[in-house]
Amino acid sequence: MRGRYQAIGTALAAVVVFAMVAGAPVSAAPFVMPTHGHTEKCGKPKKNQDGSISNVLCSNGKANSQVRKYLAGESSFVMQLGADATVEDLHVAVCGDIEGVTYPVVLNAYTYIYAANHYKAPLPTVKALGRALVSDNNPLGCASAGGGGG
Repeated sequence: MRGRYQAIGTALAAVVVFAMVAGAPVSAAPFVMPTHGHTEKCGKPKKNQDGSISNVLCSNGKANSQVRKYLAGESSFVMQLGADATVEDLHVAVCGDIEGVTYPVVLNAYTYIYAANHYKAPLPTVKALGRALVSDNNPLGCASAGGGGG
């Protein structure tokens, strides 16, 4: 667990340093989880053996708001992505989460966020992100790519 927190701290420090160098304002204000407008209640999390859940989306394609809390606890960086997230934001979030959880859990979180925020190109589809996570050439540039988390 200690390694995960060290990796998270390192990733956050890198983001803050980048923001300062780029001239972006850096705030010490606490983070508030973004609200997602395209959600609906359709069942509590149904966990699988690998830690992922099987009911991220409702039958109508909306994100299941009842799994949000579970996913935020498992894949916190991806779940913090807002409606205006960029491809770079996604890479940082995925690389931050992949240290401590399995790829299916990260994909669950991205599935939720993708549906809740109505993401469109240039952000990758859930299938494209899944292919990138298991790719041998590590297109995301994550330090631990290929490990699959814990």
